[in-house]
Amino acid sequence: MTLLRWDGAALVPCAEPGTTPDRVDSWLVRDGYVGNWHLHRERFGHPEFMNAVRVPAEGAWFPRVEKHGDELYLRIRPAPPLRTETVLWVPPTPDPRREPRVKGPDLEVLGRLREQAQEFGADDALLWTPDGLVAEGAHCAVAWWEDGRLMVPEHPRQLPSTTVAATRERREVGTRPITVEELQTFPVWVGSALHGWTPVVRWVGKTYL
Repeated sequence: MTLLRWDGAALVPCAEPGTTPDRVDSWLVRDGYVGNWHLHRERFGHPEFMNAVRVPAEGAWFPRVEKHGDELYLRIRPAPPLRTETVLWVPPTPDPRREPRVKGPDLEVLGRLREQAQEFGADDALLWTPDGLVAEGAHCAVAWWEDGRLMVPEHPRQLPSTTVAATRERREVGTRPITVEELQTFPVWVGSALHGWTPVVRWVGKTYL
């Protein structure tokens, strides 16, 4: 991994920041190609910095941009193996995030949720609220097929998803509130900038099947 800091004119090598990020964004790069780059630029902001972001032209990479106060960083990371299907874990407790509408402040707690999911043989965790409604996944958007239409949860504790936004540019996407119990009765897919859309093939944890 390579860590670079934006000095206002260029990206320069640096030490690890001693703070947690206020905001992050990440995306998959394959041999220089980035899907939906305009959506990541829009979500993260700081256009001069984003214009300077570069990764190696060959191979698969999963860079992450970070904002720590007034400082901006780029982590150049190899892409992990990509999934073609997903197992979702439903935790016994509701969504623990402090700032669900911003990607960054809750990275550690979401990372712990994914580690717990992996202990149960799952890939990621479903986030739900005390009223039983689905918000999204810990590291993914959630969608389901209903009457031939792609649907996503309507919920205030939801990060604006670049994957959902990109899908909306290509097809109609409906939205409504949905409970964990009802969601599990539909064909479900999860989407992220890393893995794209993958079908949920199994549920573990708090399931109703």
